Amino acid sequence: MLSKQEKILALFPFLLVFYEITNYLANDMYLPALPSLATDLGITPHLAQQTLTTWFLGSASLQLFLGPLSDRLGRRPILLGGGAVFILSTIVCAMTTNINILLTARFFQGCAVCSIGTAGYSSIHEIYDRMRAIKILALMGCITVLAPAFGPLAGGLVLQVLSWRWIFGMLAIWALIGMTLLWILMPESNPLEKRHTFDWKLLVRNYFGILNNPAFMLNTLISCSTFLGMIAWIAAGPFLVISQFKFNMLMFGVFQAMVFGNLIIGAQVVKYIIDRIGPERLINIGLMIVLFSGILALILTMLFPQFLFGLVISMIIFTFGSSLAFAPSHRIAIEACKEPMGARMAIFSTLMSAAGVVGGLLVSMTYSGTLLWFGSLLLIVGVLSCLLRWIIYLKGIH
Repeated sequence: MLSKQEKILALFPFLLVFYEITNYLANDMYLPALPSLATDLGITPHLAQQTLTTWFLGSASLQLFLGPLSDRLGRRPILLGGGAVFILSTIVCAMTTNINILLTARFFQGCAVCSIGTAGYSSIHEIYDRMRAIKILALMGCITVLAPAFGPLAGGLVLQVLSWRWIFGMLAIWALIGMTLLWILMPESNPLEKRHTFDWKLLVRNYFGILNNPAFMLNTLISCSTFLGMIAWIAAGPFLVISQFKFNMLMFGVFQAMVFGNLIIGAQVVKYIIDRIGPERLINIGLMIVLFSGILALILTMLFPQFLFGLVISMIIFTFGSSLAFAPSHRIAIEACKEPMGARMAIFSTLMSAAGVVGGLLVSMTYSGTLLWFGSLLLIVGVLSCLLRWIIYLKGIH
């Protein structure tokens, strides 16, 4: 019979991801609406894509501050405060008719995500041991991926009867429910006796120590590179599928479910084989699959420049390989440092968000509307990921 505390610890990851998924749906659920949003607000497609980029700018803005603050004040107040910011900014997104206000609100939506990456995931690493944490991270990723997998499909269904503004209204209500549950049940993994003082000199020293740790940086950059590839598809997908190839919004949602639903399969594979083959070998397998997907994408888009399904198939393979590599590389990176957990997660989350910004800007600046363009980008990501892994072996980093 589980005690009350054991039940809370078993439930906490699901409560966290229940709330977290609203943050990602704030991107994915309104993706099918980007073309209609551009028309409604009288803006260009490139400016509409900037509503994605500003979200990632926000998500990269506060981790370096919130991580150490959660070391000082605890994980709960930081996560719950971020939830309040997300709810308010989402309501603004639903109500505004001005693109500048929308971009500002999107930035603050992204800022709220900083509290998840620092306070929320710090709690996971502090509460659970290595193997259980990897399984939990994979499981949480499996659930979180419902946002890019089925968010566009859900958004497309909403858009059949309502405007894009209703999407943000629904997300605000969902986030309010999630925050209420976390306020009631979230454990504090950083008790008073373990908290660190907020010392700027010590903080800078900690950050330099983390950034100079090759095991942390290389494993984190592996996660960043595959994440960049997925963000590039998220930013370019609606315009390739809907505007360029003239599929409807529901069909775009189906494509997204096919691409990102494969992350769920990958997460389940991690859960069942991590104990048998270990995290290092699992990363190798995942990155080889990522590289193969990039090679396949380039070949198919060169030979069949109008065959959209070839690129979709390549993306399905890419996301599967990424899901195998992400959770173990994430945990190995975090374990490589001895600095306070909040500082570690602050750097990790900042770099991940920066990868999202780079992915969004890369699409905004180079988008050509051709499949070959994206196939080439996917190959570059695959080569970069494997190159980073090769450097780890070359330097003898474990």
